[in-house]
Amino acid sequence: MRDDKDFFRVQIYTASGDGMLIPPKYNEDGMEFLDIREGKLSVRIGTELFSCSAGDILYIPPRTVFYVASEDGERATVRGMLFPASLPEEGMYSFDSEILYMFYVQSRNHCVSFGKGHPIYPALERALTDSYDENLAKDVCYRLPIRANIYLMMTALLRFYCSNKNESDRLVYHNVLRLRPVIEYITEHSREKLYIEQLAGMISVSPDYFTKMFKDTMGKTPVDYINGERVNAALYRLVYTKDAMQKIADDVGFCNVNYFHRIFKSYIGMSPLAYRKLGDAECGTAKQE
Repeated sequence: MRDDKDFFRVQIYTASGDGMLIPPKYNEDGMEFLDIREGKLSVRIGTELFSCSAGDILYIPPRTVFYVASEDGERATVRGMLFPASLPEEGMYSFDSEILYMFYVQSRNHCVSFGKGHPIYPALERALTDSYDENLAKDVCYRLPIRANIYLMMTALLRFYCSNKNESDRLVYHNVLRLRPVIEYITEHSREKLYIEQLAGMISVSPDYFTKMFKDTMGKTPVDYINGERVNAALYRLVYTKDAMQKIADDVGFCNVNYFHRIFKSYIGMSPLAYRKLGDAECGTAKQE
């Protein structure tokens, strides 16, 4: 019999309150959906900030720090669904590895708030609602429809992020795969000094061509992307360690602590110390469903 232990790591919960509903949180190998049920919420996913209202749905990729807070001190409610990344990967064949890579890069680089007018919103909303109902009722074999709903939601996301139905989509898809050695190198070496000439040489193009292709594909310049990776690494360190600012700045790749503060504030809208204090804020009530 197949080991179903991963399924038992699926968590469905509700968080309500009038302040910080979910303090800065990091899932090493978990994917998470947030379903805004009541009020207005600020949701920061990595370096991206969303102002959300009832009905909006967001996807949180693995290895990304995020938090959820009500706006203007008003009561708000969010339902969450967390599951291991290994669940959707079980349904993928080896030839789908390129699609999975494209999805992981694009969903982390370009987070989206799916509102009621978005093309994939109906599929996400229907699957989430059905999963909540199944988990609440816990009828015979209720885990099967929840697993099926996870596959349906991931299919909708994969088609959204990895579609190549027109020429523009196909070019982005091709370029993400072409940039793969560069993106992987940046991920592994973002703490080091990186040079455009070095990165361009990895795919045998000129620095000018590389910069244009990177921005056209990723929506940001190589420098912006590298700094974003460093800021994301700093978010984790601020939440999960007590390290001094100078040490964090050095370890994530900034040349000095003043430069770190300036870049961090330009991405996050607050100082590193203010972000660290978010983790100490009083949280709303949460319950497992």
